[in-house]
Amino acid sequence: MPPVPPSRRHVWVRGPREAPGPHPGVLLGWEQRDGQWFALVSYYLEGDGVLAQQWLAAELVTRVGQVP
Repeated sequence: MPPVPPSRRHVWVRGPREAPGPHPGVLLGWEQRDGQWFALVSYYLEGDGVLAQQWLAAELVTRVGQVP
């Protein structure tokens, strides 16, 4: 099994409004649009039992172990 790529990290995700979180997730990638960074994350909405994947503004994602 190859080592985990450095860009993949466990994160906490805030949002969406209906389920503000934080939710456990995995960071899959980064993209810059119009000078703002966005993270592609997969995260689990425990209350609904749903796994979501979407691009979110970087400020909604916090690395596990990092103080927000």
